[in-house]
Amino acid sequence: MTEFDMPSSLGLYGDKKIANDILSRIWGKRGVFTCTVASTMTSSIPGVSDAGDTPELTLYTGAADAELLVNGKTTCIKGVPINPGGIPTPATLTKAALDLSGMQFFIVDGGCYVDPDIPRFYLGGKCGQKITTAHALENVRTVYERGYRLGEQLAKDNAFVIISESCAGGTTTALAVMTAMGVLKENLVSSSSPKNPKELKSRLVKEALETAGIEPGDYAKDPLKAMECFGDPMMPANVGILCGAAKHVPVIVGGGTQMAAVMSAAVVLHPEIVGNFMQGTTRWLMEDPNSSMKKIMDNISDRIPILYVNVDYSDSPYEGLQAYEWGYIKEGTGCGGASVGAIITSAGKITAKDLKGQVHEIYKGIMQFD
Repeated sequence: MTEFDMPSSLGLYGDKKIANDILSRIWGKRGVFTCTVASTMTSSIPGVSDAGDTPELTLYTGAADAELLVNGKTTCIKGVPINPGGIPTPATLTKAALDLSGMQFFIVDGGCYVDPDIPRFYLGGKCGQKITTAHALENVRTVYERGYRLGEQLAKDNAFVIISESCAGGTTTALAVMTAMGVLKENLVSSSSPKNPKELKSRLVKEALETAGIEPGDYAKDPLKAMECFGDPMMPANVGILCGAAKHVPVIVGGGTQMAAVMSAAVVLHPEIVGNFMQGTTRWLMEDPNSSMKKIMDNISDRIPILYVNVDYSDSPYEGLQAYEWGYIKEGTGCGGASVGAIITSAGKITAKDLKGQVHEIYKGIMQFD
């Protein structure tokens, strides 16, 4: 292993030796980006998610983000996925990273409320039910196994694989799954709003576990069962892709605290891949005062580094983007993982400043600014 010189566009938390080893093997090489889109009725519970202008529109967020990435526009909803107040989807940063890097990318359909109008891998999942039913998902093992085979295929012709998600309500489902697994004993997950509805999420998770008749930690060795009861359709698909790909090439797990549930499950199902994957996220998530990616990851494993991109919108001319610096959004649609991947595959030629500049161009286009 050669010592790796980290560019200023990237930051690191966790095991530096593992991070250096992975980066030295993939720096300047071709990767592939995947985004698994899905929906859960949990997001339609008022107050759970701001990843849409109304609770009902959150059910369209995954499909709309996928359409934006592939087609450059959305057709399943009018306009672009926004938070209340007009703050744009993080898919704008994801698209910027993919445009600048030229990285190949694929959409995986984990189970959407509405079918996105794009070519995609469909693994057999359906839109998830509310976690309070304690019967949130169907076909969990089938989706996981199909994801595993997809991960193996993606690894065949790429130096590394990036996985990510767009699923509104996913931090609540992640909290439920990680509580059932015993990974979390307190609410450390993030929110797309600066006013993280922690009490609501914790109450829903408590109700869900009571409905299932289990205690926290009862599913420590059975993450797929935890997902069947309390997960969202993104989870089994991405756990499968992660486990299948990381047996062959390094994997970057793009996303925030909801992807922690995916990593928690992978560590239980295939502990041998630990050391060959790391998280890729944003500075906004790492600095969030109302959640703690660091504490969550410390609970999962001390051998999964976190690489984060130092994009800064504080001097952006657009208030919708400046809002990221005020605690809105933080992560989503693999924007952190795609940005980290763009920097890696370009051997550092693409910088955080370049990414921001491209976001401005995309944002002007989709908002029809002059």
